[in-house]
Amino acid sequence: MKRFLLIIAILAICLPNIAQTKKTTSSKTAKKTVVVVKKPSTTSAKKATDKKDAAKKTTETKTTAKATNKEVAKETTPAVSTAVNCGYLCNPPLPYLPSKLDILFIGNSFAIDTSTALPEILNCLGLSNVNVYVLYKGGCSMKEHYNYYKNGDKVYELWQYNIKGEQKLESATSINYVMCRFPYDVVVFQQYSLDSGDYTSYEPYLSKIIQAYNINKIASRTTFAFNQTWSYSSKHKNIAKYKNPENMYKKICESVKKMKAASGIDVIIPCGTAVQNARNVSSLVTDNEFTRDNQHIDTYMGRYLLACTFYEAIIAPCLGRNIRDDFTIYGKTGTNNQVNNSNRRILQNCARLAVANNFEVSEFIGE
Repeated sequence: MKRFLLIIAILAICLPNIAQTKKTTSSKTAKKTVVVVKKPSTTSAKKATDKKDAAKKTTETKTTAKATNKEVAKETTPAVSTAVNCGYLCNPPLPYLPSKLDILFIGNSFAIDTSTALPEILNCLGLSNVNVYVLYKGGCSMKEHYNYYKNGDKVYELWQYNIKGEQKLESATSINYVMCRFPYDVVVFQQYSLDSGDYTSYEPYLSKIIQAYNINKIASRTTFAFNQTWSYSSKHKNIAKYKNPENMYKKICESVKKMKAASGIDVIIPCGTAVQNARNVSSLVTDNEFTRDNQHIDTYMGRYLLACTFYEAIIAPCLGRNIRDDFTIYGKTGTNNQVNNSNRRILQNCARLAVANNFEVSEFIGE
């Protein structure tokens, strides 16, 4: 009986709690249902996600396009800005170690000045396979060379310089004939000195002379070179055209640079720069600023300087012989312009520095 009463008492206590638990559970279930009802549908959520993805992709595409455009611009700009005018001809390189080296100089008295001392250097170095031919007419410009070619005029002298010395081969010949007389490895052009600082006097005559040579030549290949002439002294009667020797030199450099870019002749004999180098060495000072008549080069030191420049620019690269191997004594003993052991190395340096930098006077002349 007591057990029965105890069971009834326990049930009386537990039943209300069970009822409350069920009520709470039902309430939570209802709340969950409400929450579920308020959630967006799967289709709507997908559309929203698609819109976000599309917007994100569009932004990424624009960013990528901008980056690509920047990269394209970055790659394209340098190619345009660094484009170089290679000129109207493709100039072959100088021949290397040829069995014989024949050079034609189409020039005037400045070409004679540049070549006169070469036999002394060739003899000292034992180079018997070099021949320099100078087609000479005093004061001849490129325009006149062109006109003489068209007319076939026999107005030139032809001089040869080699290990044996200087020799006149012809007294009255034409440029047409000389162009095809020998198989020249190198042909050197030069402008009339007073016009050298005026580029408008170079063309179209230079290009036409090159064309004329190419249809007359008998050589299988020819390298073209250009002789950069020197400025007059400050006492010259026509220096007023350029104001002073320094400005004349500057104008000559500007013209030769334009010639190089327009024609493609990339081998320069920088005689003008070599002379400017020498003029800046106190121990090499001569009476008329390295000239014998305020225009043509000094007879001994000047001509040796030009020959060294010619040698370093053309002959040394072909035959692999250094001008420092030359120990020539050139000129009359006792004269102040003789080339000897006291000044030879400095003159050679002036030439070598000019060949190293065609259009700039060097700061290392005295070393």
